[in-house]
Amino acid sequence: MIQRPQTLFLALAIIGNAIATSGISIWQKIGTSGQKAELFSNQWQLFQNGKEVAAHSNIAIALLVTLSTVITLVTIFSFKNRMRQMMLGLINSLVLAGAMGYAFWVIFKEAMPTFEPEIQGKYGYGFYALVVSLLANMIANRLIRKDEMLVQSSNRMR
Repeated sequence: MIQRPQTLFLALAIIGNAIATSGISIWQKIGTSGQKAELFSNQWQLFQNGKEVAAHSNIAIALLVTLSTVITLVTIFSFKNRMRQMMLGLINSLVLAGAMGYAFWVIFKEAMPTFEPEIQGKYGYGFYALVVSLLANMIANRLIRKDEMLVQSSNRMR
């Protein structure tokens, strides 16, 4: 039910979560001698000359982003209770920040030092989808809070 603009931002957060978990690369690094490290939402892989050398599972990013999607759906459908929406929005922001923090940890502590640590990697569309999802969730939280303040001020006027 699209009745307020925060619903559109929450839908954008769901779309961002879906893109991040769809198998699009979150981060990748290409070395000078043919090595390649790539982080996806469920694993990071190491390639040597086009062949996969190692694959390390990290299902935590996928689980956290999926949990964020479920929380966002519950937030959208609890539009009659703005206090619950604000609480769920805060929890959702923390879950998304945790997913991004874990992704950074995997990038900088596990994937990046595997070869040529002085070469930096580049962020993929999956990372930017997580950023868009987090920002859309934060904007939706702000709009929900604004809506609640408007209702409270009209109640005070009565």
